[in-house]
Amino acid sequence: MSAESNPRPTRRGGNLMRAIKALHILLIPFAMLFSVQAQDETTFTSTVNWFYSACEDRMVIDLSGTMEAGYDLYYQAFDAYGGLGAAITGLRRVSVDGDYAVSQIIYWLDGATRALGTPISVDIRIASENDPESTIFQAPSDDTLGECAEPASTLVEGIDTSDLPRLVTSSGVFTPDGGLLNPVYSRPAEPIVQIGARPAPTTEPGRTANPGLVFAECADVEGADPGLLYDTDTIRVFWSWYAKTQEQVQAHIDNAQYAITLHGLSIPNVEVSEVKQIPGSLNWWVFYTVNFGDKWEPGIYDINYAVGWAEAISDGYANFGPGTENERLGSRCTFIIQQNPYGVDVLHEQPAMPLKTYPWGE
Repeated sequence: MSAESNPRPTRRGGNLMRAIKALHILLIPFAMLFSVQAQDETTFTSTVNWFYSACEDRMVIDLSGTMEAGYDLYYQAFDAYGGLGAAITGLRRVSVDGDYAVSQIIYWLDGATRALGTPISVDIRIASENDPESTIFQAPSDDTLGECAEPASTLVEGIDTSDLPRLVTSSGVFTPDGGLLNPVYSRPAEPIVQIGARPAPTTEPGRTANPGLVFAECADVEGADPGLLYDTDTIRVFWSWYAKTQEQVQAHIDNAQYAITLHGLSIPNVEVSEVKQIPGSLNWWVFYTVNFGDKWEPGIYDINYAVGWAEAISDGYANFGPGTENERLGSRCTFIIQQNPYGVDVLHEQPAMPLKTYPWGE
C-alpha cells in the first residue's frame, strides 16, 4: 500500500502542551470625578487565572477569578512568542462579573490548520468592558501547539459546539508539516471583538486551502485534487510512506526505487524528511518533497508516480517488493496552471529544462 493511497483515520493527538498562569491584580486607588469640586476613591481587586491548550485547528481556554464591575477579559492568539507575529484569532472579549469560571473554544482564523509543535502566544488582558485598549493588565503567555484539552467550565458568549466551525471534508492525506491536505471547514464564528477590518475570506472558489501543494498520487485519493492554480503560486510536490514501526519506514527508505516524473522528466532534488510519528496516528512516516517555485507557464501538467523496492519489505500491514503481491506501485496527478487574476505580470520561467527546483523552505 502506498503511503496515502488509502488514508487511515487522521485525527491527531500529541504530547499535551498547556499553559497555566495565574495573576492577581490589586488595582491602586483611583479618583472617580463627580464634579470639579468632589472626588471619591474606591479600591478594586480583580484576578484572572488562565489555562489554555492549542492544537492544529483550534485552542481551548479556561478563565477563572474575580472581576470587578466595568472590566472584562480580552485575549488574542498569535503565531509567534511574546504576542508577536500574525494574529491567528480575533481579539476576543469575555464578559464576566464577580466570581467567574468560564471556557471558550476558538478556531483559527479562516479555518486554518497549523502544524503541531509550532509556537503560539496568547495575549491576555483585563480592560474596560467598552474599550479593549484601556488595559489595567496585559501580558503574553507562550506555548507550542500540541493537543487540545476539553473545556473545564461552561462555554460562554453564545459560543457552543454547534456554532463552531467543523472540518467538513478533507483528503485524509497528511502533508509534510503534519496538517491535512485540502481541509474544508464550516465558516468560523466571527470574533466578538475585532481590531481593525475583519479579514476577507482567503479561499477563492475552486482554490484549496493549500494552493500549490500537490500530492503526487492525487488521482487515487478523493479530495486530493490540487484545485485551481495560478502562475503566482509556488508549486510543491510531495509524497509519503508510512509503516507500523520506525524500522519498517527506514527499510522502505533504504530499498525504495522511486520514479517520479513531470512530463516524463525525472523530478530532481527530492528532500527526504526525518522518520517521524504524527500524533494521533499509530504509524511512522517519511515525507518526500520537492519545491519548483512559482512563475509556471499556464498549461496542463502530469506527474507520474511509481515505486519499487530492491528487496522485499513490510509496512506492518502488507508486503512490498520482489516476490510479494505488491512488487511495484503506481499513480499520477494532473494539475492545471492558469494566469493569475490579480493583474500581476509574470515572466514564466517554469518548467525550466532541466527541471529547476528550489529549497523546500523558500
